Amino acid sequence: MPSAEVLTNFPQPIPLTSPPTPGPNADSRLQEPPTGQLILGTDKRNPVFAVYADDSGQQLLVFYGFEIIEIVNNDREDPAYKLLLGRLYNSGVKLRALCESFEVDPKTVRRWGRVLLQGDPVELIRVLEGRSARRKRTLAVERFARLRWPELVAERRYGAVGRLRREIQSVFGVDLSRSGLHSLIRELKAGAGSADGASQLAAPESAPLALGGPASDGAIPAEALADAPPGPEIEKREIGVNCWAEGSADLVADSAAKKGLPDHALMPPPANTAHSTPFFPKDPCPANYWCDHAGVLIFASALATVTKVSASSQAILAQWMSALWLGAQNIEQTKFLNWEDLELILGGVVRFPTPQRQELKWLAAEAGVVDGLLRFNQENLGPAVGTDFYFDPPTKHYTGAQNVLKGWCPKIRFADKVLHSDFIHTAQGAPIYFETTDNFADLRQRFCGVIERARQALQWPRERVLTFILDRGIYGQEFFQKVIDDPHWHLITWQKGFVAPAWDPQKAMGQTTITRFRNSSTDLRSYQFEYLDRPWEQNSQLRQIVVQATDGQGRTIQVAILTDDLKRAAAEIIKLMFQRWLQENDFKYLDKHFGLNQITSYRSLEYEKLKGQVEDREVKSAARKALDLSLKKATDQLKRSLLAEEQALQAHHRRAQKRKELEEPLAKAGSADSPQHQALSRQVAALKAADQRYENARVERRKRIDQSHKQSEQIQGQIDGTKAKESRLEAMIQAQMVKMEPQCKRLMDVLRITARNLFYQALQPFKKAYDNYRDDHDHFRKLTHSPGVLEVSAGQIVIHPLPRTNYGGELRKAVSQTLEAINAKGLEHPCLPGRKLKFRLGHRSEMELKMNVAA
Repeated sequence: MPSAEVLTNFPQPIPLTSPPTPGPNADSRLQEPPTGQLILGTDKRNPVFAVYADDSGQQLLVFYGFEIIEIVNNDREDPAYKLLLGRLYNSGVKLRALCESFEVDPKTVRRWGRVLLQGDPVELIRVLEGRSARRKRTLAVERFARLRWPELVAERRYGAVGRLRREIQSVFGVDLSRSGLHSLIRELKAGAGSADGASQLAAPESAPLALGGPASDGAIPAEALADAPPGPEIEKREIGVNCWAEGSADLVADSAAKKGLPDHALMPPPANTAHSTPFFPKDPCPANYWCDHAGVLIFASALATVTKVSASSQAILAQWMSALWLGAQNIEQTKFLNWEDLELILGGVVRFPTPQRQELKWLAAEAGVVDGLLRFNQENLGPAVGTDFYFDPPTKHYTGAQNVLKGWCPKIRFADKVLHSDFIHTAQGAPIYFETTDNFADLRQRFCGVIERARQALQWPRERVLTFILDRGIYGQEFFQKVIDDPHWHLITWQKGFVAPAWDPQKAMGQTTITRFRNSSTDLRSYQFEYLDRPWEQNSQLRQIVVQATDGQGRTIQVAILTDDLKRAAAEIIKLMFQRWLQENDFKYLDKHFGLNQITSYRSLEYEKLKGQVEDREVKSAARKALDLSLKKATDQLKRSLLAEEQALQAHHRRAQKRKELEEPLAKAGSADSPQHQALSRQVAALKAADQRYENARVERRKRIDQSHKQSEQIQGQIDGTKAKESRLEAMIQAQMVKMEPQCKRLMDVLRITARNLFYQALQPFKKAYDNYRDDHDHFRKLTHSPGVLEVSAGQIVIHPLPRTNYGGELRKAVSQTLEAINAKGLEHPCLPGRKLKFRLGHRSEMELKMNVAA
């Protein structure tokens, strides 16, 4: 095997010992009084040692009296710096003075001092290294990786990182993760690419290409090895499906001959290799390709058009849409996808999460991308968008460390840190628009702005009258007046605090029925509705529809609906209102299958930077809220004390009356020794003792009452002198509140709702053919996740999906009918225009397997 020289360029070793410290007489300049800043001065426990920083601040001058005994670098990571603090601690300098002067944790100073007294050089080095002493990626490991990486890539590029990790574990006994090696591998790849390019440019055309230069004696470039087909000395077993084109061997042989490579240049490394370019060239050779993600080609049309939603083509949008359909709910989960097989579908992908996050950050900041995706989503929904919409702000419970605003969280039924998203759904339950926000503004304050921005983004004309169906969170008289004054949209909501009267069927003004499907198209459930339609007593410009609903089991509920639409039929309003749970259910669906509650980006914006971007308003000041709370507590205490005083006084009066009643029987009881007299005497004595306790307790109660009165008056005086209102924005700035950066999440959430709507549209033929609403979504999702074989020919690509689910006769028939309906659409490959796609449900019995395995 030809040898190849591996050139390495390691930095020179860093000396571990500090340069010798100059003596007191080494430089006459050091004998002058210090002009720098005093860091550590003398005190009772330390009368002789003082530490100054020089004028540049880069060195520390240690004085014993008036003589300099040591100079160290003013660098906390410098071993001499740590040793200095340890010696000062051991010499009796106050630990508190050291910690305040040098801003070091006291435990760290004690550890440095103790290790100096132990006399153990190994432990001394470990302590001086600090946290880096326990890190796995040491300098020796990095040097070993730099040495082995070119050889591992030359042997076989694919899987080189995994083999390097295994060698590091074998040699050093440490298990390094891929993330721990990520930065080093990226550096090695960049260095290898530039080195290879430079060597090829410098080599003369007549000389054979070698990895290490002329001394390599006929070595083969890594690129040639990666692209070479299996050689004759490798044992083969025949197969009908492989992962690269069968017709590529001749092309590689011709290319090798043109470059003047020797015959053994066609010999591949002893295992599979990964191509640096997508498997599909512009004109792929007829062959069979195995693809782990073949099922996602069901959405080929959307994958081809989603990249064109903005002025410049954005291919990564198709990649993220595919990832969502394949179950990767966030960018981090895309690492579990097969990049090479995605390239068969998309032509090229951005691999690994880190560069994808960078692309997401760039795209989120690019104008027009989000609005283009929203319009793309609307165009796919078609005429079904209509003019009736559901509006609701789902809440995400935020458990991170960022100082975000608090709000009501339904999940925990408590007020905590939350993130809101204002969603608009069509009447059929399809999401069409949303915004990501926080609790800075109330829903009633946000609503009108969201509607206006939705009109602009989706290009709805102003004369288009919209109707929005909302929950009780929008309830408010001021907001109702805004609705009445704006003729461009209507509101339908529940009446808050409605008290249901006795229902009189004779007064019902109409009836309607809503029919819902359960498990199939023949499994129906009906709900009956009776209603009263009248003006609302509190505002005659609004319409009140009182509804009594009855389910199939005879259970009834009575509610009231409010709307400003005075012309629409009551039956339509009732159906829209009672089908509002379409939106609620969709939030659960979006979160479970598309990751709606994924935060996406943890970057935040300080409210200081949001001045001019958010609409400020006057709110009750924090000081006024605190004083109101204190006044309430003092008032509550006063109420309790007054109540206790009143109850004790009434009990005292009852005891006085009881004593009067006992005086006459006691006088008639006769001898004091009689049992009757003794019993009456005991009762009288108990009453007197209770009265005495009352008098003693009454004094303390009166004191507490007087104190509560004074405290209330004092707090009321403070309230009168406190500003009642303040700027909400200024209060947020003073509290150092932040808002989560919404751009990245909004871009990914637009892709999520678009993927959800396209999935629902593709599902409909299967839903109709299968007619089982319990698991039709799951079966169709498994179909889109299924691997398969791509049979590439000159005119078309036949996709043979091989689902991992066992299909019975009826289910297989429904899937085949669905694939035939998809074939009727005439789909084309996303990155090969004109190459038609045809789906055919495959079966394992139709496959012949082989593997190219070295003997």
